[in-house]
Amino acid sequence: MLLFHAAAPVAGPPRVTFGGILFVFSAMNEQLVVKNFGPIKEATVDFKRVTVFIGPTGGGKSTLAKLKMVVSESDVVSQNGISASAFDDYGMESFKRPNYSVTFIGRKNFFLEFTGDKVTVDPKLLSVARKKGKEEFKKHLESIDSESIGKILLDATSGENASPSALELLERFENSFSKGFLRGLLGVHLHTHYIPAERIIISILDSSWPSLIEAKADLPKPLLSFAKGFIKAANSVRTLNMPFLNVEFQSTDRQNIIRSLDDDVALQLREAASGLQSVTPLLVFLEDLNSDTEFAHSFVVEEPELNLYPTAQQGLLNWLVEKCTKGENDLTITTHSPYILSHLNLLLYAHQVAEQHPERRADVAAIVPEASWIDPKEFACYQVEGGGVESLVNDELGLIDNNELDGLSGDAADAFDNLIRLSKGIAVK
Repeated sequence: MLLFHAAAPVAGPPRVTFGGILFVFSAMNEQLVVKNFGPIKEATVDFKRVTVFIGPTGGGKSTLAKLKMVVSESDVVSQNGISASAFDDYGMESFKRPNYSVTFIGRKNFFLEFTGDKVTVDPKLLSVARKKGKEEFKKHLESIDSESIGKILLDATSGENASPSALELLERFENSFSKGFLRGLLGVHLHTHYIPAERIIISILDSSWPSLIEAKADLPKPLLSFAKGFIKAANSVRTLNMPFLNVEFQSTDRQNIIRSLDDDVALQLREAASGLQSVTPLLVFLEDLNSDTEFAHSFVVEEPELNLYPTAQQGLLNWLVEKCTKGENDLTITTHSPYILSHLNLLLYAHQVAEQHPERRADVAAIVPEASWIDPKEFACYQVEGGGVESLVNDELGLIDNNELDGLSGDAADAFDNLIRLSKGIAVK
């Protein structure tokens, strides 16, 4: 039985109790509570406009990021269960431990709970979605040419001369419309995009992808989806200047080219440096989506720093924040890079300085591009380790805690310090 009710009014962020758990969140948040799933023993994550996960390999960063995709993509119209392949699509079917649960609260205070093979949704919410879906679907049918199948289905809505097959088809279409309204009510994004760490293979195989897709190659769904997105984008985005890499992408009907802005040397994408192979499909893909402002988009980027020099990592992060956080869009990043975290602090601090000193806004923008500033209230960063998560954000400063940043490189620094002590004949700490 689903328990869903608003807690007593209090000052501060909204509070909702679900299944005996009290959730406290801001209007922008999407909250995920995970128990006994893969490497995660117990974790509560507030997804904000920009959310970052860092931690050791195998600690659960990608697990949490992929779960965000599962809850955003799953068909939850029926209480009978989610799509059988929802977890398997992201390689997580075997992650279900005994008594596992994945609980999700959308931006509009509605809940999903995944346990076993079922997903539970507030029954009242389902009723609203189905009713609204039927109303809107009927309007849609009325706009269709009366000589088409729309006339048959429209008659079925009133029960006049409706055959069993027409009623069955009608129910299927109504459920489809209901699903759309339900996802909207939940605050679930209609468009989700997962950019996997294995994306470099898209550049390596380059022109072979259409054949692989047509042959239905047995490759991970996120990789295939991203490959399809890049192929579409390359047909639309014929040129793209990437100034932080000092190159330009050019697409023809037969090949993808990387051209140096320094000496005008051109290479096929599959021949370019590994950093360019990793980042170019991502940037072209984002540029193509950037024109779509009708719907909210949710982006998850695994390890954006792959194969990139530190200054290029910073330029890429500026680009990601600018392209992926417009309007109601949001960005989730998994990373191993302390350079990414350090640069995030720069983007956070730039917003703070401009907010505190409006008269210096232009001066701040001359140092850090304004489109890349991050509002600390819309930012979260978690260390994922040991089966749980820990926020790295200093709430008072609105920045990633310097002590946490130092701790990420502390082992290497301590080792170097001990070597210096040994070189001077001093006892190791």
